[in-house]
Amino acid sequence: MQPLSRQDQIWNRAALELGGENPREGDKAIASLLLLHGMAMNGGIDHAVDVLSPLEFSAALSGFRYFGLIRVAELLEGIGESVTEAQAEKLHKEYGVAVPSDGTLVHAFRLKLLASPEAFAPVET
Repeated sequence: MQPLSRQDQIWNRAALELGGENPREGDKAIASLLLLHGMAMNGGIDHAVDVLSPLEFSAALSGFRYFGLIRVAELLEGIGESVTEAQAEKLHKEYGVAVPSDGTLVHAFRLKLLASPEAFAPVET
């Protein structure tokens, strides 16, 4: 079995361990972004709004900005504490346009990792 790349290890650490034991700026950003994204994909944007604390939601918006996904952050910025069904449907569609697949997030993450590798904690080799 081929060992995971540094990129895959950091991604998995963010998704499964919220960035790991000693996360750096990039680890925190990707972990926060993935937390919101996972909830949005599984239960909708309204589910993420209901479940995430205001601090977690804010951290996710910062994560989207950190990775250059400004459009997504701006889309989610104006959401209040409760979302109507009509708003949720509209947000879900707009989110789907801004993030058509996980590949969008992977690409943004890869670019940041290449540009700022020091922003991510070391991985096991």
